[in-house]
Amino acid sequence: MRRIFRIILVLMIGYYITAWWLNQQQQQPESASSKPSPQPVKRTPPSTPRTPPDPLTDIDGIGPAFERALNAIGIKTFKDLAGQDPDELADKLTGVRITAARIKKDRWIEQAAERATQTAVSSRWSANDGKSS
Repeated sequence: MRRIFRIILVLMIGYYITAWWLNQQQQQPESASSKPSPQPVKRTPPSTPRTPPDPLTDIDGIGPAFERALNAIGIKTFKDLAGQDPDELADKLTGVRITAARIKKDRWIEQAAERATQTAVSSRWSANDGKSS
C-alpha cells in the first residue's frame, strides 16, 4: 500500500512540476517579444595600422610550434619578443615545453632585439626608396 501511495505521490509532483515548467516556457516568448530588439554594434577599424607579423622562426631555437605559441600569447613581432623577460616568457608559454634557461641559452631576446633594429632600419629605407632626406 505504501508503494502505491509513493508512486502516486511522485507522479502527482512530476505532473505539477511539468505543468509549472510549461507555463513558464509559454510566458517567456511573450515577455521577450515586448522588449525592443538590440541594435547591432558597429565596429570601427582601428585608427593605427597593424604591423604584419615577423617570421619568428628566423630566430635560432624557435621553430613553428614555438612561433604558434608566441603568436597565441600576442607576441608577433621581433620588437614584441625583444621586450620580454625570459623568466616571465617561459611562464606564459604553457602550451609548449620551454624553460627560461633555454630562452637565455638560445638568446631569443637578444636575437629578437637585433632583428627588430634591422627591421626598423630596413623599413626606413624602404619608406623613402633608399633616398636620404
